[in-house]
Amino acid sequence: FIPKTIICHEGEGQEVKLNCNYDDEYIDLSYIVKQYNNAQREHSLTIKRFISESDETFEVLGLLQAEMSKTQNGCFNFTNNQFKIIKKVMEWFKKELKVNYDIWRWYIKINTNEPVDLDYKNKIENKVINHWITKTKINLDKTYPKSVSYIKNTKNKILRLHDYGTLILEYKNYLFSIIIKNFVKSILLQMPYMNEKFIRSYMKGIIAGESTVELYKPDKRYRVYISASKEEDKDIFQKCLTKLGISSKKYGDDKLIISKKENNIQLLKQRLMTIHPAKYSKFLTM
Repeated sequence: FIPKTIICHEGEGQEVKLNCNYDDEYIDLSYIVKQYNNAQREHSLTIKRFISESDETFEVLGLLQAEMSKTQNGCFNFTNNQFKIIKKVMEWFKKELKVNYDIWRWYIKINTNEPVDLDYKNKIENKVINHWITKTKINLDKTYPKSVSYIKNTKNKILRLHDYGTLILEYKNYLFSIIIKNFVKSILLQMPYMNEKFIRSYMKGIIAGESTVELYKPDKRYRVYISASKEEDKDIFQKCLTKLGISSKKYGDDKLIISKKENNIQLLKQRLMTIHPAKYSKFLTM
């Protein structure tokens, strides 16, 4: 998962060699960028050489595929509105890659217009910040200057009672970002050929991040669909579900539909809906 060369985010996009030194536990990575006046600048990173081949790892890799930014912009970020999922991802990075909780920068995005009433604005911002500080291990000192951001293109003016916004975690480290994104992409391509139990764990993460439970009684629509904008991603998810004995159907440009009683029962029996609490609750109602 570690490239031999990288395109630098500085120095006019130079392609430079990535130096790697291994010992039994860690990998030391470094590269040198040429700057003006024949100056040079070295960038380095040390990461763990191994991570656990576990159900937890594949659940998190599914979540990352679903919810992290794929752009190679030198910043790794992960977004979710469920505190249990945020905790799961932060704890995995701490355990497997030694990314401490206080490394993460963060801010919260809420789906309302920015309030004109300053008292109401302070009230909802205190509400969402206290929620995420209390429920996860983010550090209050690591917030961005604007810790709560709003959305302009919505008609929402009031924050719902049990809406605490979406937390965006960020770690600005160019090497780390490249390696994690390469790793997640490589695992995606390999998933249909892996052990069935790891496929199941991976699809739990994908479903938690990319699925919608559609329960519409008048039309008897009882189904789960997975969003995927890329055709190759839909193909991979469909192959993974087939290996788990679950039929699915491509629909439109960006959906993979799981319907029919026998398939929904398999989602239930194999506990594929369980990572995202709100989606699981709606699925059980269905």
